[in-house]
Amino acid sequence: MDIFFILIGLALAIYGAHILVKGGSSLAERFNIPPLVIGSTIVAFGTSMPEFTVNMHSAFGGNTDLAIGNILGSNIFNLLLILGAVALFFPIKINQHAASKDFPMALIAALMIGICGNELYFDHINYHELMLSHGLIFFCFFAIFMYYTYHAARAPQAQSDTEDDAPTTEVTSSLPKDIILIILGLFGLVYGGDFIVDGATGMAKSMGLSERIIGLLIIGPGTSFPELIASIIAAIHKKGDMVIGNVLGSNIFNILFTLGATAMVRPVPLDLTLNYSVIFNIVATLILTIFVFVSRKKIIGRVFGGLLVASYIFYIIHAIMV
Repeated sequence: MDIFFILIGLALAIYGAHILVKGGSSLAERFNIPPLVIGSTIVAFGTSMPEFTVNMHSAFGGNTDLAIGNILGSNIFNLLLILGAVALFFPIKINQHAASKDFPMALIAALMIGICGNELYFDHINYHELMLSHGLIFFCFFAIFMYYTYHAARAPQAQSDTEDDAPTTEVTSSLPKDIILIILGLFGLVYGGDFIVDGATGMAKSMGLSERIIGLLIIGPGTSFPELIASIIAAIHKKGDMVIGNVLGSNIFNILFTLGATAMVRPVPLDLTLNYSVIFNIVATLILTIFVFVSRKKIIGRVFGGLLVASYIFYIIHAIMV
């Protein structure tokens, strides 16, 4: 019965994210919002709403054990499996904006979990959790990310760089339909998140597994399916910028906004057993960041994509064994 709740919840959350992104993107195009903003904000944030919903339900329900595991599982899935799998079939070109700004911001976000959540080691305080003050700091960095993303998109150079990614079809849906899609998408996400949390909690108890591990290996990757679907569609249409923007935007949103909001509602303890995943996320993001800086062609090709997929398989095996 628990797995049934999780599957129903994931279906609702994923479909809710899909129609939310569809309605939001159509609304943005209707009001001539630049394509770069659509890809790195509306699409990325819309596909990250399942993670946000799961964490909010957990926090308001007094159960934050899923929170960090959900975010880490989702982000590692995004970086390694989504980018790796897409690159195996469609080499991904990385533009200068992503290389100089989005990758470093994703690295900063990954580092913030490790630093803010490990007071035991850094401050020698006998607890380790994300608190209200950490949540506020996360929100400040999120505001900085939104600020430079918006202004980079409004700059003339950004406009010309993103012309090729602009939609080639006219907006055919009506404004009321866009609004309805957004509302229905939000409802799907809210109720889907409720089912996911209930099912995951029941499964963890029945199997004798930690809810943090369930969040890391099941809920996190499960809530990343919207990113996977959006990235595959973008790759098929040869929109490499959309793939990178979706993955990095989602990872930044997951940490700075979702985890920050969770910590502002209720303190989020960092189980020290999850530090392996925290470090793995930092190292994976660091390697990708270094790669895009030193690579002349700035292309994630099949060989590097295969290494990313292999790294994810290694990560899953090690996490299960530990």
